[in-house]
This record gives sequence, structure tokens and C-alpha cells, in this order.
Amino acid sequence: MRSPTTLSVEQLLVLLTVAEAGSFSAAAKRLGRATSAISYAIDTLEGQFGISLFDRGTTRKPKLTQQGEAIVSEARAVIHSIETLRARVRGFLDELEPEVSLAVDSMLPGDRLATLLHEFHAQFPTVSVRLLVQTLGSVEHMVRSGFATIGVGSLVHMDLTGFRVVDIDGVNIIPVAAPSHPLAQPNEAGPLRSSDFLQLVLSDKPAGTNRDIGVVSLKTWRINDQAVRHKLLLAGIGWCGMPEPIVRADIEAGRLVRLNLRDWRGGEHTLKAVHRTDTPPGPAGRWLIERLATLSDGRDRPAPKIGKPHEGKEPRRSGKGVSARKPRK
Repeated sequence: MRSPTTLSVEQLLVLLTVAEAGSFSAAAKRLGRATSAISYAIDTLEGQFGISLFDRGTTRKPKLTQQGEAIVSEARAVIHSIETLRARVRGFLDELEPEVSLAVDSMLPGDRLATLLHEFHAQFPTVSVRLLVQTLGSVEHMVRSGFATIGVGSLVHMDLTGFRVVDIDGVNIIPVAAPSHPLAQPNEAGPLRSSDFLQLVLSDKPAGTNRDIGVVSLKTWRINDQAVRHKLLLAGIGWCGMPEPIVRADIEAGRLVRLNLRDWRGGEHTLKAVHRTDTPPGPAGRWLIERLATLSDGRDRPAPKIGKPHEGKEPRRSGKGVSARKPRK
């Protein structure tokens, strides 16, 4: 059984160029080489493989054989892997970290997070992302323990000692319930009190250790998963304060109703991007933080540029003593 000899990246590139250009002469023009050199390269490659890659006799232009099509498909995969390898090595030479780990408060709207990570992937295609969606104070734990390099959470739920802090846009929290909920129904005697009805509270602590913020009802269910809390709302179980961008489509479609409560108005859930001062992020992580500082749920500014060394203005900062309104959930 014949085994092909060692191939070169240049040979594979010539093969792909001929397949894409449709002829030897077009490939030669694209590569800046003589047509005879392209023909010789293909002949050599076919000799090494021991098979015909192109059918030169039935048409004016060379047409890939069935075997040739299979080889071209594999060649594309090989070239893609080589280009990815080269990009990763360039990243290492530029001190680009191989992975960015990010712990995010579940109050951060998914659309904002998706925009951030979509742009991040386009900017740093070789950098892996480890995303940890957390509840309230769990963000601090992830960053402080080293499970995440960057955290996005609320000032109310984090001790900022040993952290560098960057301001990012907060999120508006509004009271909502299903249309069938009593709080969403007209009442001749006047608005009902929200404290008389089951409140779904986002919680990251065991029973008895919660720091209650924005909890007004004597009847509460404590849930550590934002998506589950959302599902319970849609099922007509209880009421709660939710990030407005997360429930915007539900309100527009009539699946949820924004409540007009006299004893619970909602408010802003302030957000910060943080990292430990003793383990600062690399270029990709710094870009991510700077982009976070420009994004909001209604508008955003252009993404920061990345250079070697890292260029751009220092992101907005705030210290431990910065005041912030307490969010209500």
C-alpha cells in the first residue's frame, strides 16, 4: 500500500487556490507565480498522493475529481488549524492570555452580555472564555478565590478590598407579575399591597443568612437562579423585581405586566466590573473591561482598540468609598 510523502503548507495552499480560482492560470495570477509552476505543484502533489486530484480531459478548465474534492475539504481544515495555531502563537508573543474567566451577576441583561462576548470573539478569536453566571455575592467569591479573573456585580453585594473597580452601567429593576396575578388586576378599593403577596426573591445564601434588600413581603420564595425565577413569574407564581431588559419582550407580548405598586417602586441595580489588584488581566481581559464600561441596554459607544503594547484611555474607576444607590429586587 502506497503512503504519501511529507506535504508542505505551500502545496496545500496551491491546491486550495486552484480549486477556488477555477483554473491554473487564475491561481497563478492570484499567487503571483507562473502557470507552469502551479501546474508542476499540482502534478507533484498528485504524484505524492498517487491519485488524480483534477480531471483535465473532459472540460476546458480543470475539475476536481471525487477524490480531489475530499482532499480539498481536508486541506481546508488543515490550513484553518495552521492559521489558528499561528494566531495563538502571535497572541502569546503579544502576552495575550489563552483564556479569560468571567463571573457575571445574573442581573446583567443577556443581550448586553451577548453583545460583549460577540465583539470579544471577533477581536480575540484565539482566546477562550470561561463564563460563570452567578447570583449576587457569589461574583465576589468567584473572583476572590481565583475561579474568575474578572467579575461583574453589585457594589452592595461585594467587599471591594483588594479589588480594582470600574464603573459600568447599572440596570433598571421594575416590579412585574403575570396578567392573572391579583396585583395586575384592577381593584375598586384601590391598589393592593405587594407585601400581602408571595415575592420571589433572588438569593445566594442559605436560609437565615440573607441580606434582605428590596424584600417587602412576609411571604417569600428564595431562588438562586434568575432563569427559574423568570419561569415562575410567567407561570403566574408570585411577583418580583426583574431587570427591565430581561422582561421587556414579555411585557410587550402581554406575558407579564409591569406593576404599579405603592409600596415597591423598584430602582437601579448598580453594577461594577472588578478584578483582583494582585492578578490583573492581560490585554484581552483589559479590552473586555473597557468594552463593558461603554455598553448599556439602550445605547453603546464604539469598542476600545487593542494595540501592542495595550493602548487606549484608562477606564472609569471608582474606589471603595464611592456611594451607590442600593438596588431593589
